[in-house]
Amino acid sequence: MQRPTMQRPVMDPTFVKELADAKKRKRIAWLNLIWRGLKWVGRSMLTNPLVVRKPDEPFKPSFLKLFVRMSISWALFLPTLVSLTILILVIIGTHPANAPILADPNSQGCYFDSINFTSSDGAKLSGWIVPVIDAHRVISEKDRVLRWRRPAIVLVHDFGQSPQQMLPLVRPLHEEGMVVLDMAMRGRVNSKVSGETFGLLEAKDVEAAINVLRGVSFVDPNKIAVAGIGTGANAALIAASSDPAIKAIVIANPIKSCDQMITLHVAPRKPWLKWMEPLCRRMFELYYGVDSQNLDYSRYAPVLKSRPTLVFDTGDQFVLHEGTTIDQVKIFCRRHLNTQDLPAVGSAR
Repeated sequence: MQRPTMQRPVMDPTFVKELADAKKRKRIAWLNLIWRGLKWVGRSMLTNPLVVRKPDEPFKPSFLKLFVRMSISWALFLPTLVSLTILILVIIGTHPANAPILADPNSQGCYFDSINFTSSDGAKLSGWIVPVIDAHRVISEKDRVLRWRRPAIVLVHDFGQSPQQMLPLVRPLHEEGMVVLDMAMRGRVNSKVSGETFGLLEAKDVEAAINVLRGVSFVDPNKIAVAGIGTGANAALIAASSDPAIKAIVIANPIKSCDQMITLHVAPRKPWLKWMEPLCRRMFELYYGVDSQNLDYSRYAPVLKSRPTLVFDTGDQFVLHEGTTIDQVKIFCRRHLNTQDLPAVGSAR
């Protein structure tokens, strides 16, 4: 008799569907506005030619003259229209709806402190830092709690998500004896939404979070790891490529190229508008001042070989929520950050 298979509960704690619906409505509103603008421009070109005539002179151009006038008008106007349309698509595509935050580390049974810090380019950032030693232990042991320096890890969420996405990892890593910083990327402070660059500028956010941990007295600056999913994984890779002191890397479902995200979030979906994808990519680079080639996953093979790395490439947006995956992350940290050599959480010194 065949055993029934267990189905995953139909639930979406990251609100992916709701965010996608909001983004679709926003895109349709902008496209309707562009369409109305096109109709107005078309009527203007037909009824208001560029040639000046007397007020009482009837407008009866020949077909050839009308064709020439329209051709000149469109030749002058079309590049501006295309550029403006692509700019709007880039802005919409890189400003996802703000993911609601309905839980924090308290929901995992972990004490935490909210922190605010700044990226190297001035972006406002925030996060939840979960120390190994809670407030009760600080009161009971006073300055003795500072004698142990613990390994730490930075958790980096995906495009359009929030620190809530990484909460399933917080308690297991905390119990493993690690300081955990679950960070909010740029544009996620005080419900303010700003452009997200699929991991390019977000790498500066990861670097800033690591510098915050290095300045904490109870963190071992030589044992800091970073874990990310989706574009958060790309941000972690880019940060690690410029910071060889990052001890270990955990990545899940990194994007393989900028073209993948341009097609998914920026460029129009219609097959007959596929020619706009290279233009959208170039506009994205110009608008944010980035090099999209830095998102090519193949570039980071040397980084993955240079230090301990754990990679999950499953395409499952809930891969880091799975029990078996979490166990693998814990074993990986235990092996490469030597968490087994530290006193257990809550043990006497």
